[in-house]
Amino acid sequence: MSSVEIRNLRKSFGPTEVLHGVSFTIPDGAFVALVGPSGCGKSTILRLLAGLEEVSDGELLIDDRVINDVEAKNRDIAMVFQNYALYPHMTVAENMGFSLRLMKRSKADITAAVKNVAEVLGIGELLDRLPKQLSGGQRQRVAMGRAIVRQPKVFLFDEPLSNLDAKLRVQMRAELKALHSRLQTTTIYVTHDQIEAMTMADIVVVMRDGFIEQIGRPLDLYDNPKNSFVAGFIGSPAMNFLPVTTEAGSATFSFGDGQSLSLAKFKHLQGEFLIGIRPEHFQQQKTRNGLSVTIESIEQTGAETLLQCQSGDQKVVIVLHDRFAASPGEEYRFGFDLADLHLFEAESGKAISS
Repeated sequence: MSSVEIRNLRKSFGPTEVLHGVSFTIPDGAFVALVGPSGCGKSTILRLLAGLEEVSDGELLIDDRVINDVEAKNRDIAMVFQNYALYPHMTVAENMGFSLRLMKRSKADITAAVKNVAEVLGIGELLDRLPKQLSGGQRQRVAMGRAIVRQPKVFLFDEPLSNLDAKLRVQMRAELKALHSRLQTTTIYVTHDQIEAMTMADIVVVMRDGFIEQIGRPLDLYDNPKNSFVAGFIGSPAMNFLPVTTEAGSATFSFGDGQSLSLAKFKHLQGEFLIGIRPEHFQQQKTRNGLSVTIESIEQTGAETLLQCQSGDQKVVIVLHDRFAASPGEEYRFGFDLADLHLFEAESGKAISS
């Protein structure tokens, strides 16, 4: 196991700076997910760590050793790509053992190492096949096996599940998490899918436009987002944001369609704000605190009911954990617990605590 530290990392491509002084530390054996929209810089961090790109400024450290000028092959890092990157003319066994051959390991050692890792990944019967004879999930296991067999200090995963179908992604998420629990190798996992990050990672780093917005454990980000961007990015379906206005001392927050809500702990505020509430925090039961909406569509999934609604000119998504008998066009008032609400500054998006 090894620790990884990133200090004031900057990267420019020509005149365009894509990373703006990023800093964070990854403890020994941690599984860290970098998440954010396309172009936020998460894959660039991975490529800099792997030695595939040169650092413009800042430092990369593994076990307190600066690796900026260390050749990629000497960093003891293994990377798994989105497109598998398998050699098409080599068998599974040859693909998995290729790096060990470059390291001048004996044939017996390579055979034993490949067989052991293949059994762990459940691909022992595929060792004599070529990549073209494998399914997408099998190819991804081979790509992971090729990385694991080296026993590196750090694993880097660059959106490894994005080419798989939905059912297989769920299965592979569980397998990757179990594999990390078994190997305890420091892992950095890049994804745009926050569900992957929430279900697999010990620590999540949320990025936007080359900056870090927030770092924390998955449920900490879910419960205590620092701003509306993190609040909207973490959680699926995304958090609802409803514009409100209030006057100092009134404690009454007014929605655009005339509805209002009393929030005594925020009575010192005045101006424009956003109230955030997650779709799953609405309640079918009538409560004193609630929101009246017009139902536009209903999706029954069996375990849940997903409602697309309208409140004034605002779209509202509601997830109920039971069946719901209503029809599109009907008006309904859904309750919620005030403790589940989030309040943000309208302009900056910064979260407001009481």
